[in-house]
Order: sequence, then C-alpha cells, then structure tokens
Amino acid sequence: MLLAAAALPLHAQRKVSADVQIKSVAGGKVATVTKSVYCTGNGRLVTYFRSPRAYYMVTNTKGEMQAYYPNSNEVMTKTDPDLSSSTDLLWLFLSGRIDDLGLGAYGYKQASSTREDGLIKKKFTAADPSRPAVEIVYEDYLPIYCAYTDAGGKLLSKKYLSDYKRFGRLTMPMRMTDINYGEGKDSSVVRTLYSSVKVDVDDPAFSFQVPADATPMKLPEASR
Repeated sequence: MLLAAAALPLHAQRKVSADVQIKSVAGGKVATVTKSVYCTGNGRLVTYFRSPRAYYMVTNTKGEMQAYYPNSNEVMTKTDPDLSSSTDLLWLFLSGRIDDLGLGAYGYKQASSTREDGLIKKKFTAADPSRPAVEIVYEDYLPIYCAYTDAGGKLLSKKYLSDYKRFGRLTMPMRMTDINYGEGKDSSVVRTLYSSVKVDVDDPAFSFQVPADATPMKLPEASR
C-alpha cells in the first residue's frame, strides 16, 4: 500500500516544501549549497537559495525561469527546457511521475523492461544517438538507481536514491547521490539531502512573486 501510493498522482496533495543541502566534491574541493524549495501540483517551483548567495528562483514546467536577487533588487529572466520544473525531484514524486524520472521531457522513450532478483530494470533511449542510454532500477516500484552510458557502453554517471520516507500519501527519497565520471581519474560526487518535508502546509513562499520594480539583468551573450 505504501509503494502503490507513491506511484499514483497525489490529487489530494497540492503542495510540498523541503529544505535541501547539496554538497559537491570535485578536484579535491568541496562546495555546499543550501536552499528551500516550494513545489505546487501545477508545476510551479519556488526555490530560495540561502547559501552561498541568497536569491530566489521561480520556474515552471515550460522552463520559464526568473532569478531574483533581493539585495540588489535585480531579476534575470530566461526560458530553457533544461530549467523545467518537471525534472525536479519534488515535482516528480508529487505528481507521481517516477516511471521515467522526467526523461520523457528530454525525448527519451522506454526501450525495455526486465525483472531480476526482485528488481525492475528499465532502459531508456533517445531519438538522438548522441544522447546517453539510461537505465533506472526500481525496488518495490520505487527508483533506487540510475545509470547513464554512452554508445560504447562506457559509464558516464550514476545516481542513487535512498532513505525513503512517507509523508501522508507522498513517499520520496531523503538522500540522492550523483557520481559523474570525467576523463581519466577525474570525477565528481554530489550528495543531496532533503529535510523538513511538509505536505499541504501553507507558506508565503509558495506564492512568491518577483517585485514589479525589479531591475532586469542582461544575460551573458553565451546564455542567450
């Protein structure tokens, strides 16, 4: 019953918020980002970054993004499919769309599905052959592992989802670990921890709007 609920749209639950800590290790250096996220069932995602720099980011499923810097009252606006809230972990679990972990938004389709030792393994491929193949492993219908490989079978990155907890009808992982393999021995590890998860609890941040008098920022040429 617990797992079936996690795979269905949570119509009775319209919003979820959480505190997030992201710690990355690359090249012997450690960087930490802390933020609070506020996601609604319609795909609107408000993120308040606390450190290392305080600012708000508002996105939706179309990839329309506003980044607002309260200290300078400036706003940056951009539209990019890669910024879509439809690939955010909170939204994926809130909407019950964990069957492909958002890969469909990037043109991926399921190529196969097999069972092995009580696990379900799904493989996804994209129409563009230059994109990596993806395998997602499910245990009790919850995703626990994801691997990206190139056309030659080389492992590019992998993701672990663990420490699942239930909040009402919402079940989601509280820990996510990403390992990205670079050239040679270069690699990076990103650990994401979720805490203070609240479901259908009102907070002013859900309805945050960029002030009308915010000054527009110019995007760098490479980002246009």
